[in-house]
Amino acid sequence: MMLKRFSILIVLIAILSGCASDDKKPDEPEKSELEYYSSAQELMNNEQYFQAIKELSALENYYPFGRYAEQAKLELLFNYMSLDDFTSAHATAERFLRLHPRHPKVDYAYYVRALSTYYMTRGFFDSFISIDRAERDMGIIEDAFHEFTELLTKFPNSQYAIDSRQRMLHLRDYLANHEIYAARYLIRRQAFAAAANRGKQIVTRFQGTTAVPEGLAIMVESYQKLGLQDLADDSLSILVANYPNYKKLNNDGQLIIDDVHSNDQRSFLNILTFGLLG
Repeated sequence: MMLKRFSILIVLIAILSGCASDDKKPDEPEKSELEYYSSAQELMNNEQYFQAIKELSALENYYPFGRYAEQAKLELLFNYMSLDDFTSAHATAERFLRLHPRHPKVDYAYYVRALSTYYMTRGFFDSFISIDRAERDMGIIEDAFHEFTELLTKFPNSQYAIDSRQRMLHLRDYLANHEIYAARYLIRRQAFAAAANRGKQIVTRFQGTTAVPEGLAIMVESYQKLGLQDLADDSLSILVANYPNYKKLNNDGQLIIDDVHSNDQRSFLNILTFGLLG
């Protein structure tokens, strides 16, 4: 009986060993590192970005310290951006910057991080619904501007510097216009002290842009409404001296003020609720 049980045990061990030898381990790669990388390159050349991401991700997973691991991470950035998957591109760029801060091509990761945030600033409703810009969160615009600034600070001669500067100009104009809109909104609400402070911030923060004369005009109007004529005159003098052709200055160098505080632009909430809210 003992011999019979021993024989059965031997047979079972042999069967299990055979199964183990025939089946591939779950964590075993299907290809070599070079095969994964070559496959990804071919897929990218054919614009099959989703499949390329799968190959590059497998390479990174199975060969995290291999010859192509770091390059695979960089090429993941390209593929995510090609698919307009800006969230994944940003997260992957952040991870690359954390793991490989001294990589020779790290400026590309900085660029993709900023660029993905830049593209995420495009609001879904902006193209067909007038959203109240004074109520819109500018946080993501600020984030994109900061990320481009970090790239240019660390790599002023990067091949991505020219494009980054152009995009920063666009972001700066957008931020400036938002501040102007918000200040005008405050004037319409007759919150003149807050509007004057907003105008002062515009002048201080956006030097060199077309927003500066608007900021000065907001200060003039707000101070006049508050009865602070000396401050209004000072602001007007700066406006006339530096921007004599400003559109709202008359021939006598006085500011033309539209005394209208109603007719506010409808808010997004007001549009969605057919006038019931907002």
